[in-house]
Amino acid sequence: MCSAFKAQIRRWLTPLACFSIAALAVHSLPAQQPQQIDPAAWGGDHIGKPVPSFTSGDECLFCHRMDIGPTWSSNRHGQTIRTADPEAAGLAALATSPRFKSLAVEVELFLGGNNRLRFLKRGEEQGKLDLLPVEWIPPRTGVEGKLTAFESTRWDSQKFGSRCAGCHTTGVDSSKQRFSALSLDCFACHGEVPDRHTTQSSLAILSPHGRESAAAITSICAQCHVRTGTSRNSGLPFPDNFVPGDNLFRDFRVDLSEATIQKLNPADRHVQENVRDVVLLGREDVTCLSCHDVHKQSSKKHHLVTAGNICLNCHGAGSKKVRVPYEVHSATCGY
Repeated sequence: MCSAFKAQIRRWLTPLACFSIAALAVHSLPAQQPQQIDPAAWGGDHIGKPVPSFTSGDECLFCHRMDIGPTWSSNRHGQTIRTADPEAAGLAALATSPRFKSLAVEVELFLGGNNRLRFLKRGEEQGKLDLLPVEWIPPRTGVEGKLTAFESTRWDSQKFGSRCAGCHTTGVDSSKQRFSALSLDCFACHGEVPDRHTTQSSLAILSPHGRESAAAITSICAQCHVRTGTSRNSGLPFPDNFVPGDNLFRDFRVDLSEATIQKLNPADRHVQENVRDVVLLGREDVTCLSCHDVHKQSSKKHHLVTAGNICLNCHGAGSKKVRVPYEVHSATCGY
């Protein structure tokens, strides 16, 4: 082969070789991690400020009595704290327990449901509840219900305010650990709605005509449904004076790392994956309200959405009809 032709071959092959090496180098690079944003960078807050006055749910239902009124009395959000049912199995077990028989007649309110039932009464101070240390575990298939965790036979006047009030009552003053209203009133999700919302409904937070960002919506839901956080200001396991429209993550500290999320039970993992996607990765396409309807049967909408990887926390691959069995336990809630 003549030298001129060999030189020409080398000129052709050199760029190809460089391209192949470059392509190999790019292929061997680790996948780039999504750019994370600062969760606390937007919005305002009411940290350390007095709890604002707000319109009660009874006043809201005057206008919303036909759409919200018929179902709210049985809604889980509206019944986080509820009047004790004298016929409830848990209360009957308490009344027949030698240790708690004398206290059973004092029970006024229930907290919890399928996993645990707790017993409460109104405290001596306004805006406080006393909690019994005993818990009722409802019966399950093949297992009878039972009372458990009774380390004391006295009413606890501190635990509800320091552990439970933030997600089971409305308008909590963290400094005094008092609440303004039992259960979740309209204010908990909608904030203080201006009077003009009667003619301009978009002024109401979470109105069907509103345009809240995914981060603002996620802040509202995460104030209670992220159960692994701590308030930077108060140190309590719920945010300090969060008002809908605020940025929850200016005060609420949550570990959203993949390692921590994978240690959670499927239900809490599902929540925190979505929170991470919104507040750390800036996703705007999916929020809690994409799948859940707070005022109605909560899970009806989520059966209609397209299946994705997030579904695999609770459902088998290939069909959302297949549900992975799991139990939910929370150190914050104590079960």
